[in-house]
Amino acid sequence: MRKTLAFLIALLAFAAAPARAQAPDLSADPVPAVRGEEIVLNNVPVGGEVWNRVFGQVWARNVQRSTLTVIRPKNGRANGKAVIVVPGGGYMFVSIDSEGFRVADRLAAEGYTAFVLKYRVNPTPPTPEGFMADMASKFGQLGKGELADLPPAVDDLTAAISVVSSRAAEWKIDPKEIGAIGFSAGSRTLIRLIEQKKEAALLDHAALIYPPMTQTVTGGPRPPLFLAIAAGDPLFKQGGLKLVDNWLKESNAVEFHLYYGGEHGFGMMPKGTTSDHWIDQYINWLAVQ
Repeated sequence: MRKTLAFLIALLAFAAAPARAQAPDLSADPVPAVRGEEIVLNNVPVGGEVWNRVFGQVWARNVQRSTLTVIRPKNGRANGKAVIVVPGGGYMFVSIDSEGFRVADRLAAEGYTAFVLKYRVNPTPPTPEGFMADMASKFGQLGKGELADLPPAVDDLTAAISVVSSRAAEWKIDPKEIGAIGFSAGSRTLIRLIEQKKEAALLDHAALIYPPMTQTVTGGPRPPLFLAIAAGDPLFKQGGLKLVDNWLKESNAVEFHLYYGGEHGFGMMPKGTTSDHWIDQYINWLAVQ
């Protein structure tokens, strides 16, 4: 009850904040990265897309035009490797900040060329108040059922992988050194891509951050896998070790981190728990792939 109350209070604050049709500036922190080209993956109107600040993060809602933003290392730091970042958001929004640009900036600081995917999501009410009510109705369902698949999101990730692979020489990337990292719904999208799309064979490695642990990943390749989730996450309580156990039956190239604290959606938002260090552990893992 206390967590639900805190959530609703945060949503009320969100409802009072003005919506923005364009992205706010997310580059206040000086990092050795260059935000570059924004590639449109599907040529449709922007429509009713809005960006809002909530929970100290930035969310993009009602996304219809999917894009891929290039985040490049500065000052000759590039190591020739790439990571496509797929934020979460329950297919209601794209957590473009905490699970998108902040992750990409950190990867670029370590020499990786990162690509932030803003994929299509389900429509939500255009006003903050309407969105608040919609979110409140769904908040308590995490870990109690299965999130419905969203094929357009999988198609957008497929297109992103194709673009990075086809333009690898232009960005001075080794086409055999392309990976992807998905958060929550973004990790579900990555799982579906592995199962369904031939482009999955282009991935050298994959990371799933607080994914749906009920998944078995039926079919497709098995690239080296990094998986991180908190023990208190409703998705872990729901599925336990099912995803990891089933992956291990086909490949032992798995690094699995189960954190005592952090809950769901820790991303790049410090929680004061060991889950705060997931990005360091992921980067250490990337270095040996």
